[in-house]
Amino acid sequence: MKISAEIKAVARAWWVRLDSGNCSPDEQAEFNTWLAADPMHRQAYDQLGELWGALDAIAPKIAIPATSKPKPALWRWQWALPTLAGGCLALWLLNPLWIIVRADFHTGFGEMRDVHLSDGSTVHLNGNSALEVHIDGEQRQLTLLQGEAWFEVSPDKARPFRVDSEHGRVTALGTAFNVRLRDGKAEVSVTQHSVAVDLEQADGKALHAVVAEGQQLAYSAESGLGDLQSIDSQTVTAWQRGKLVFENRPLGEVVAELNRYHRGFLLINDAELAQRRVNGVFRTDQALSVLAALEISLQLRSTRFSEYLIVLHR
Repeated sequence: MKISAEIKAVARAWWVRLDSGNCSPDEQAEFNTWLAADPMHRQAYDQLGELWGALDAIAPKIAIPATSKPKPALWRWQWALPTLAGGCLALWLLNPLWIIVRADFHTGFGEMRDVHLSDGSTVHLNGNSALEVHIDGEQRQLTLLQGEAWFEVSPDKARPFRVDSEHGRVTALGTAFNVRLRDGKAEVSVTQHSVAVDLEQADGKALHAVVAEGQQLAYSAESGLGDLQSIDSQTVTAWQRGKLVFENRPLGEVVAELNRYHRGFLLINDAELAQRRVNGVFRTDQALSVLAALEISLQLRSTRFSEYLIVLHR
């Protein structure tokens, strides 16, 4: 009998929660009850363990770049030059100079950094992220220029804590929250208390929403405010523990996320291929191992022009 997508999703959520090391005895007992309730539950959870074992086995082999089955030189260069040019452009776009100049704090590929602000708040920056900070006696104004960050806010009623990004503003209401920038959108996930989100659309219309603990909202100037979604806080913050959690996500999005942790560029030269769905829990420090596992599970191939440019294809 096939394991349902719902059971797999719950198994991944439990895996991340237990891996965090913050589970209470009551949560551990709840997990044991869930595990014993249905043989499919244990099977789904065991499959995650097998995946980790597969990744660990693949990792030592990644040091020597793998090559695809040789093809005629003419076939390769018909698309190699545009791909190389696109890859070089994308590498620059991932970290343009204006962001580095403007940012007060930034991280490189695969680097995570804790920033302790003068007001007592803490910002956890994910890889390839940039943050601008203005804190004085009258204001606490931050701008996430690139990437992803989790904010633990120190209370101060006289100075609201605000984070700007993608033409919108998130105001903390005594809270901890995560902001992620992706494809021209900002994704706000609240792990404690609540936040207010204010957005000015491209047509000048002002929108407002309150996002409560355990909820997520995405927005952009073009599409406005998205619908509120329920989240698992341990899953949202899994990147802080070196984990990536994907539940029915398109391969293109997964590869884009891996690029945050790899000093190079992973590219899909096929729009249809980029829509294939991915489920799994992966490690941020083994981007190439994850890529190899995806090749096996999705029956893909890769061409490596160097360790800095790898193209996935059929």
